[in-house]
Amino acid sequence: MYNMAVWGIRSNITQMHKYCKVLYTMNKEQRIRDILISNAVSLVAEGGFEIATTKAITYISRDTDVKMNEVYIYRFFGSKENLFAAAFHRLDREFLFVLHSAFAHTDLVADDTEDAFYTAFLEIWDHVINNEAKFRYYIRYYYSAYFVKLSLQEHLRLFDDIIGDFSHVFVADADVRSVMHSVLTTLLDFAVRVYNGDLEDNDQNRPHVFRVLRCTLSGYLKEQYKTN
Repeated sequence: MYNMAVWGIRSNITQMHKYCKVLYTMNKEQRIRDILISNAVSLVAEGGFEIATTKAITYISRDTDVKMNEVYIYRFFGSKENLFAAAFHRLDREFLFVLHSAFAHTDLVADDTEDAFYTAFLEIWDHVINNEAKFRYYIRYYYSAYFVKLSLQEHLRLFDDIIGDFSHVFVADADVRSVMHSVLTTLLDFAVRVYNGDLEDNDQNRPHVFRVLRCTLSGYLKEQYKTN
């Protein structure tokens, strides 16, 4: 009985070791993916896709337990292009979460429409302005050939969810997807001006940016959502 008990304990310990090893391997692989994505975002944000070589992407690891190697790009993503796409998809999902969060507690019927829109705008604007590197990458990828080739359909699928949430505020014949695209690109254009120092982010300019976005929308909104 004693030997059987000892054998059982040893067996459980062995299984636990195997389980921990699997968890460690999975965790390490995820950390490598995260490092590759983070490095790609930083490089492209700083100097464009030209400087984001496989060598540069794997040159730095802020995780002392992980030694980087160019082969990891191909092992985990298949190609550098796919790594760029994976980085964009991650940022796209983050941005979508912020958009949903900004409007989560807003009732455009019960609330003052102008104030409701402006409150949501400020939350979105602050996120964009406070994450310059991420959105410089986002913008450069968005206007690149990679986006059309690898990410357009997934991007549209993701944003169709939020478009569906707000389709009721638009007139029946509005091309909601195109209107929202215009709003997005206008918002990002203003953000770039702030990043480049051409526009100051202050209490005077934020309402101006908001009014421009509202003008983009106003021609397509139902009457009850245009003014209060």
